[in-house]
Amino acid sequence: METGFTDEDLIVMKSLKFDPSLKPNFESLKNCLVWEDERADFLSPDGYYLVGCLLIARSLLHRGLTFDDHPVNSEYCKNLWSIAQQQVSEWPGFKRIELNDVDKKYLDEKTRRAQREDL
Repeated sequence: METGFTDEDLIVMKSLKFDPSLKPNFESLKNCLVWEDERADFLSPDGYYLVGCLLIARSLLHRGLTFDDHPVNSEYCKNLWSIAQQQVSEWPGFKRIELNDVDKKYLDEKTRRAQREDL
């Protein structure tokens, strides 16, 4: 399935600027880290969906997994990631593929806490 950002969403996505001083927040519904500069206002509903999928895909990498480990659709995940890298290679989220020790510890703590709350 071919997918990607529309022209209007591309303009919004390309306007995002990487800010290395930001700290991540944990998004419990997607079970992933998100930095403020990775999200854009004024995306279409499809654009918001695609960003969410990218965040989930990246969360696999943050956990030392691969896109093949995607629990629902690994082929869609790989395809979307590839298309997004071509369309919006400057997206701040692509600059955070690897976590530093502080962010890794934060993710592990929040993930453990979320799993306990699910019980």
